[in-house]
Amino acid sequence: MKSTRTLWRTVGAAALLTTLLMVGGLVYAVNDVINPKPADYMQSEEPEPARETKTTIDIVALGDSLTVGTGDVTGKGYVQNVREKLAAVTQKQVNVIGNYAVNGYRTEQLLTALQNAKGIPYGIEKADVVLFTMGGNDLFAIGQNVLNSQSDELDPGKVRERMPEPLKRLEQIMTKLAELNPKAKIVYVGVYNPFYDIPDMRPASVHVQEWNDQAFKIAGRFGNMVYVPTFDLFQFNFDKYMYSDHFHPNQEGYVRIADRVVQALE
Repeated sequence: MKSTRTLWRTVGAAALLTTLLMVGGLVYAVNDVINPKPADYMQSEEPEPARETKTTIDIVALGDSLTVGTGDVTGKGYVQNVREKLAAVTQKQVNVIGNYAVNGYRTEQLLTALQNAKGIPYGIEKADVVLFTMGGNDLFAIGQNVLNSQSDELDPGKVRERMPEPLKRLEQIMTKLAELNPKAKIVYVGVYNPFYDIPDMRPASVHVQEWNDQAFKIAGRFGNMVYVPTFDLFQFNFDKYMYSDHFHPNQEGYVRIADRVVQALE
């Protein structure tokens, strides 16, 4: 009897201990749900510092004589006017960290520079805004070699035969720029007819617009690229905005181009 009594006491004690453990575990579990503790991997002794907001805008420019600013007696061209106007609009410091434009550049020369020069791609990668002009010299070269022998006028068929090659290079240039800096805002400034005031050269405007149409379509493939038109600026205000060389904008003409570029960037 004594051994049986001892056995039941042992069993009862074990059952009581088990019950207490279950109740304790339940209380712990409920408390864990109501008052959860952050996991170890969520804890950090020092919070990560917030990313510093950039207070400057860096511009890189490239292309032909329009980006050089030829024809502007102040030397600003549209690039420096964009810098000043963009600073006024954004209230930020705007810097032109590189202007790689060269007088007379055509598409093949700019494409070669982008592919082979070391400094130009590096500058583009660092830029917040990329400005460029290209195509006027290509069209001028085409126009010199496609005159109709009988009428001494542009032969539309010959012009259209020769345009695809430089347009293909323009596409390669735009693609390269987008690859070098997919985060920058890239602005392509369209071409115009510098001989619009000469009646015999007015038909060339059709081909200038064909070039611009293709440039617009190419630029539209890239989310960070925009086409800015200039053709209409000079159509009715030729004497007002053109330089005496009959090819480049004057000081006021470049200011008007800069206005449109800044509007596109706002």
